[in-house]
Amino acid sequence: MTLYSQQQYRQDVFSFYAETLEDVNKSFRHAAYRQFTILMHGKLTAGDRRTVPACCVKLIREKFPSLSGQYTGFIPGEGPVF
Repeated sequence: MTLYSQQQYRQDVFSFYAETLEDVNKSFRHAAYRQFTILMHGKLTAGDRRTVPACCVKLIREKFPSLSGQYTGFIPGEGPVF
């Protein structure tokens, strides 16, 4: 429920166009990664990205799996990686 509320508050573009279970899970994975990052590091500036620990990634992927088994992974931003 927390992730859904957060998506609605942020008007998350992923959640607006989620029509399939794959899209819904992708949307919730994105929201979960964002919530974890905000909880641990606070609000980040544009281009500032932080890695999510593998244990958290594993739990998020188990909770909201990709039906195809394909995941994007970490995409570095313009700033330093911590």
